[in-house]
Amino acid sequence: MNMHHEQRMGGLSSAAAQNGLLFGTAVCTSDVLAQPLTRAILRDCSIVTPEYEMKWDAVCPNPGFPDYSAADELVSFALANALAVHGHTLWWHESVPPALRTEPEKRFREAAMDHLQATVTRYAGRLHSWDVVNEPLEPADGRADSLRETPFLSAFGPGYIETAFHQASLLDPAAILVLNEMGLEYASPAAEDKRRQMLALLEREKSRGTPIACLGIQSHLTALEQPRNHPELRTFLREVRAMGLTVMITELDVSDHLCPRDRRRRDAIVADTYRAYLDLVLEETEVLAVSTWRLSDDRTWLNGFRPRPDGAPQRPLLYDRAIRRKPAWHEVEHALSKERQPGSDEAPP
Repeated sequence: MNMHHEQRMGGLSSAAAQNGLLFGTAVCTSDVLAQPLTRAILRDCSIVTPEYEMKWDAVCPNPGFPDYSAADELVSFALANALAVHGHTLWWHESVPPALRTEPEKRFREAAMDHLQATVTRYAGRLHSWDVVNEPLEPADGRADSLRETPFLSAFGPGYIETAFHQASLLDPAAILVLNEMGLEYASPAAEDKRRQMLALLEREKSRGTPIACLGIQSHLTALEQPRNHPELRTFLREVRAMGLTVMITELDVSDHLCPRDRRRRDAIVADTYRAYLDLVLEETEVLAVSTWRLSDDRTWLNGFRPRPDGAPQRPLLYDRAIRRKPAWHEVEHALSKERQPGSDEAPP
């Protein structure tokens, strides 16, 4: 199912390319066979992220017996169709295989290093980027450094981020290494605290020589909660840029669980949320890629995680269940292709 680049003209990837960006989405092995969704992915995307298939518990449901067949299938599909691949995710507390959660720290440490080394080695030289560590911060856990209490922190100590990035860099020196985090984009005192703690974490890691090249901002937004003007987020993005780091928007979607039931109004609010958010982030920092967390409404995780009170299915993505473009598709296209003045390289005041 090879599709040449010229056939992607008019899709979101060509809009993004006008500003030197990649546009992509999360995919599963079922998507590879799901026409017309596959056609939409190939038309619109220049990068894909395996939603589940590279996670530790997906690869190793039985520790010691890794199965990379599903991940291999997605990587082969992507490379056959000239799509870049973003590896997701090497170390994440929620994808630890259940059998390892109660293991002694020494055994966990060995298993975590084995998994990282085997996974990166398998795909080295073929991936654009990796989420090396996912969701390392949780200020509510009460540590002075705001690191989340996880098996990785327990087994390695607070140097686990440095360990993971150095190992990934050794094994796949050409890949862009990403620290991926949730909740940095919200408008709340807790989110502002998390932004401050993330800047402190990045400063600490940079001073140690940890090879973090890029900050992944997940961007699971909620329509009617995400502000159009978000000065705290602007300031944060400017500070990230001043540190010499790029940004990837890694898991973008817009929950409509607070929106009115009327489909046309809902779709308009969701579309406006996409446009305002992308305009802000793309103005303030050097973004490498924008990826949505799936492409069509029938594939969203949000109905299970954050159902609407009225029971109507959520409409958080760019295509509806029949793979028709929604207003959000057009607003994302406008935001990606919008001509912008190159940002100042000076540190913010």
